[in-house]
Amino acid sequence: MADILNTLDSPTPGQVTREAGKEASRHDRTGDMLKARMPYMVKGAGYVEGNAALSDPVQIATKAHQATMDLRVATQQGYHNRAEVVKGLNDGFLNQFGYLKTALTMPSIGEQLQQVLGGVAGADLTRSFTAGNLGE
Repeated sequence: MADILNTLDSPTPGQVTREAGKEASRHDRTGDMLKARMPYMVKGAGYVEGNAALSDPVQIATKAHQATMDLRVATQQGYHNRAEVVKGLNDGFLNQFGYLKTALTMPSIGEQLQQVLGGVAGADLTRSFTAGNLGE
């Protein structure tokens, strides 16, 4: 089995890390690097439908574009709606990592401020700053 694995044309983890380091220096943003690497990452989808990596350039481009968009949407959702994302995580997974569970379920400072200011900045606060009471 080891002989078969050694004959495959696949990079070692060290090679992948070095290549990623080189490529990171060529991009200004993380998203640009992921977008550039995505065609290489989706080729393995061919093993789901058969026993070979994808080779059709159109299919690779389509899957890479969809994977990039899905990643960006999931990242945006995780950033703006963390509580819903955490609800969708497996409890068994979260329970294995107590600190992670605590960090993900605690409200952030921004959320805490929004709650405090949301209670204060109601109709009474905006009513006190209307043009009717300026200059009188």
